[in-house]
Amino acid sequence: MAVSTYGTTFKYGATSPDKTLAIKSYPQIMAKRAALETTTLSDDAKTYISGIRETPDSLDFTMNYDAAIFAEINALDAVQKCELAFSDGSGFTFDGYLSASNSEGAVNAVAEMVVSVMPATVPVFKSAT
Repeated sequence: MAVSTYGTTFKYGATSPDKTLAIKSYPQIMAKRAALETTTLSDDAKTYISGIRETPDSLDFTMNYDAAIFAEINALDAVQKCELAFSDGSGFTFDGYLSASNSEGAVNAVAEMVVSVMPATVPVFKSAT
């Protein structure tokens, strides 16, 4: 079954994800596992075992620029509880440090900002209920 990105939300908060940001795009949250090569001289092709997930050091969420949110995000100094939820109820939860930066601008365009999350925990997938 296909799921639309319409209705996708990103939330954060100190003790629970209760503040919602109106995001325009979101990153890949759960990356593939690293491939650890196990090939020996007697193998005629490369072989691998699964390593750890390659979670990026920054999960970037794009949104329209909002000065109040920009200041609020950059004033945070503690780990936040985060949640990316899809319209079907599935999604990801993780903890991380948030920061905001402005995006590049252009003529006749909407000003945007990026909320970056440096993961402090491994993202966990939650199924639709």
